[in-house]
Amino acid sequence: MILTALFLLAAAPDRLPPVEQCLNDPGFTRVRQQLERVVHARDLDGLLSLMSKDVRVTFGGRYGRDGFREHWTSAPDDRPHLWRELDRALRLGCAEARDGKGVAYRAIPAMFVTGDDLDGFSTWVALPGAVLRARPTAGAKSVRLPPWTVLDEVEHDGASWIEARTPKGRRGYVRTSEARSLLDYRIIFGRRDGAWRITAFVAGD
Repeated sequence: MILTALFLLAAAPDRLPPVEQCLNDPGFTRVRQQLERVVHARDLDGLLSLMSKDVRVTFGGRYGRDGFREHWTSAPDDRPHLWRELDRALRLGCAEARDGKGVAYRAIPAMFVTGDDLDGFSTWVALPGAVLRARPTAGAKSVRLPPWTVLDEVEHDGASWIEARTPKGRRGYVRTSEARSLLDYRIIFGRRDGAWRITAFVAGD
């Protein structure tokens, strides 16, 4: 048991930079490029047209295009939030994977897949420019983190700071705006009737 634990500790990645594993399928590339265009244009109808009929909207049982529209248009801030999260995700690579039934899917950001062996609830990734501070204040002693550093044992209460540990064991605080949870918003693509479609856009688990 001790040897197994040591092996897993040694094998855990120190960084999770964006990777690109989704360039080998012209059909997927077309859908991805269409998605980039509709996000740039803030075209909700165009976005819905890229989704499967059973697209997952939340983990609370909401599915479907109508459910997606309702979820993201109920309040004035919903649409800006939607486009902001899609923009952020689309900059972070794409990875291939299979679900528990062996069905292939693709995920953006890639770190949702490449960090699959890590605890998604307590693991974040430092974005470029992130700073680790001794205290959760802007003037505290600080050190700049290498981009895409894995931060574990994260404590986050929804406020503007997370408390975390670096792979080398250093502890401190990072602004939430300078890091990303492995369970943050991700775009999941699956095949429906022979074509790639967005089958989920969710955060959490």
